Amino acid sequence: MALVMAAAGARASAAPDVIRVGSKNFTEQEILGELVAQLIERDTGLRVERRFGLGGTELCHAGLISGELDIYVEYTGTGLINVLRVAPAGGSDATFRRVAGAYRERFDLEWLAPIGFNNTYAIVVRAEDADERGWATIGDLAPDAGELRGGFTSEFVERPDGYPGMSERYGFKLGSTADLDPGLMYSAAASGEVDVISAFATDGRIDEYGLRVLEDDRGFFPPYDAAPVARAGVLERHPEIRDALAALAGTIDDAAMRAMNREVDVLGRAPADVAREWIEGRDGGEVDAGEGAAWERPSVWGFLMRRRGQLGRKLVEHLVLTGLGTGIAVLIGVPLGIAAHRVAPARGAVLAMTEIVQTIPSLAMLAFMFALYGVLGVLPAATALVLYALLPIVLNTYTGLSEVPAGAVRAAVGVGMSGGQRLRLVELPLAMPVIVAGVRAAAVLTVGVATLSTYIGAGGLGDFIARGLARNDPRLTLLGAVPAAVLAVVLSLGIRGMERAAGRGRA
Repeated sequence: MALVMAAAGARASAAPDVIRVGSKNFTEQEILGELVAQLIERDTGLRVERRFGLGGTELCHAGLISGELDIYVEYTGTGLINVLRVAPAGGSDATFRRVAGAYRERFDLEWLAPIGFNNTYAIVVRAEDADERGWATIGDLAPDAGELRGGFTSEFVERPDGYPGMSERYGFKLGSTADLDPGLMYSAAASGEVDVISAFATDGRIDEYGLRVLEDDRGFFPPYDAAPVARAGVLERHPEIRDALAALAGTIDDAAMRAMNREVDVLGRAPADVAREWIEGRDGGEVDAGEGAAWERPSVWGFLMRRRGQLGRKLVEHLVLTGLGTGIAVLIGVPLGIAAHRVAPARGAVLAMTEIVQTIPSLAMLAFMFALYGVLGVLPAATALVLYALLPIVLNTYTGLSEVPAGAVRAAVGVGMSGGQRLRLVELPLAMPVIVAGVRAAAVLTVGVATLSTYIGAGGLGDFIARGLARNDPRLTLLGAVPAAVLAVVLSLGIRGMERAAGRGRA
């Protein structure tokens, strides 16, 4: 674990002129993150580290508090209800003043001027269903609610400003609900898999999929005006950041944001390119964010060529995570397996502990590790991978040692070997094929679990998978999934070769 701590310490001691910009794991957030990052890079000369695709409001806010993030774009309604735990009251201006004042006083965080659009939640249905059943408002769903299927993001299902609060305000519950990834909700609604979804008002896929927004006739959803939120200390050290981001204030309305989201989600463009064109258009260039409709979607080969640099970097990140997780697990797991074999009273506790870890869902483990360390990135991710990799290594070490022929052990005792000598010269060499098989299983396991590390900012091939799911882009999803599968196969074959070599040595 010391290796992981050292890596995290080196990362934390990065130069103070590196500004860490974060975003949540959906398209609009990545576009906004790119706008913030590119404006800071262009106008201040500071280096920006992008930590995009983080798994929700709680992680981003905690990242600001811990100093792991310096700035990200948040929504006033989200800050009010989910962070401050305050009931909404008043319009956009009153909500902004209320949130900004509380953040400054409680967290030493500063809200900069709103960007200009209000990405409130929107309850959306198929347009033909709305026409057929006469649905114009959310309240109109009440008579049919029992037979309707809802498809909501996991956050919307739990948030007080989401489904629980909406059900209470409107006095009805849907017949069934399912948690859906934001990128899959729209196609699920369009194909009839679900009837009602929790969309975002600025999402370009609403019109693209033939859906319709129902009026919030009881005023349940508060304003969700987007604005950058930054650590006050960072703005004090670098006041030029405030000046750079002033270019965003009041410049993007709902329609413009919807158009930029559409270019990414529907036309398959990169958020960085869309953000860059918006900045160039604001500077008086000929490019405008609305011109993306003429952009030609690249072929699969062209897509791979454009992404090859990113793919290489993400593959290296994934290898580092896998190597750290598996390597440290070997250093810890083999001694634990030896202890389980040699020390009978400890056997049950060691095996039970490693088995229990396997029952904890991966995302829950990552979230717990983030809460434990209070930092994003490699440290919590590698710790979770180590814990998951322990079981096959501990179990196979214990099993391999238990299967060493008793005659070999008696012969070692007969020639006067000590316990340590027997372990080192007889038992471990004979058990090595089984131990290596456990390492192989652990390595393949960590490759898969490491894809989820994207949600706590650890990078790796999971970044592509998460982005592809968020945009319902199979090519982007496969760009992460296929190399991860190939990496697992290559590692398995390589370690299997070591396993056979160990078996020949045993023979």
